[in-house]
Amino acid sequence: MADAELLIEEVSTYLKPHDVESVREAIEFSRVAHQGQIRHSGDPYVTHPIAVARLITPLHLDVQSIVAALLHDVVEDTAITSAQIAEKFGQPVADLVDGLSKLEKIQFETHEDA
Repeated sequence: MADAELLIEEVSTYLKPHDVESVREAIEFSRVAHQGQIRHSGDPYVTHPIAVARLITPLHLDVQSIVAALLHDVVEDTAITSAQIAEKFGQPVADLVDGLSKLEKIQFETHEDA
C-alpha cells in the first residue's frame, strides 16, 4: 500500500491531523469494501480510488472531496449503501459519492463527435 502512504504524506501537507485521520479511515473503508476485487492489471481494486484521490490532492481540496474520491466506486461496486457512507463519513461525503456515481452514467461527447 505504498500509494496509500504517499497519499497520506501528500494530504498531511495541508489538511489538519483529524482530517488526515479521516483520509486514513476512508482508505481502509475502501480497501475492505473492495476486498477481493481485482483490476484488469491484476492489482487490487483499491489502487484505483487511491490513484484518483492522489490526482486531486495537488488541488488542495477539502477532506470531504478526498474521502469521496476514495469512496467513489463503493456504492456502485460493493454492498455498501449511501446511508452507510453518510453514517461513517457524513452526508456531504455521501452526496459527493452519489454525484460522482451519477456522472459516471452520463455519456459525454468527444470533440470528434461534436
